[in-house]
Amino acid sequence: MIYFWIILFLLFTYLFASIPTGYIVVKVLKGIDIRTVGSGNIGATNVNRVLGIKWFIFVLIFDALKGYLPVFISKILFKDILLVPIFSGIAAILGHTFTVFLNFKGGKGVATSFGVFLALAPISLISSFIIFIIVLFLFKYISLSSIIASILFPAFVFIYGETGYLNIILYFSLLASIFIIYKHKENIKRLLTGNENRFEIKAKKKVK
Repeated sequence: MIYFWIILFLLFTYLFASIPTGYIVVKVLKGIDIRTVGSGNIGATNVNRVLGIKWFIFVLIFDALKGYLPVFISKILFKDILLVPIFSGIAAILGHTFTVFLNFKGGKGVATSFGVFLALAPISLISSFIIFIIVLFLFKYISLSSIIASILFPAFVFIYGETGYLNIILYFSLLASIFIIYKHKENIKRLLTGNENRFEIKAKKKVK
């Protein structure tokens, strides 16, 4: 019976994480499909281009919560089954990046992965986030910051010993890092050719 509830919980996690926050916010406030403007991505960075910094922060936090809450709750509900939080994290990341509500095309998974690992390996995550901020401050590229922080994150997990049962969190962090880098393949091409957009804090935009 417990496995039925685990499967149900993982399905709920996937559906919850599938909520396309950026798409909904821009659609409601501007009446346009965010996939047709800017980078075409539904994530917070593109929301900033369309609606400004306030909605960037809102989408960023909500997308992070889509990862954090299921993992945190699963650690309470299924505390005796150590792998459930890992599967919850996987379901959350897949839900965000392959959302059922947008024909299985979603975001790049950075914010949701942030939430997942904030619940699984908080010290490593904070260290990686500091690297993200430093790289963003120096170079002004969200994509570059995300890539470098993702590359270093598994190293922090190993260094701090937040590797989990049978090193499962370490292996999960490696897979998540590779996945995020893969999702940024177009950004990498633009970075190499000097065509990547720099991150700029947009002032509050008038919603028509």
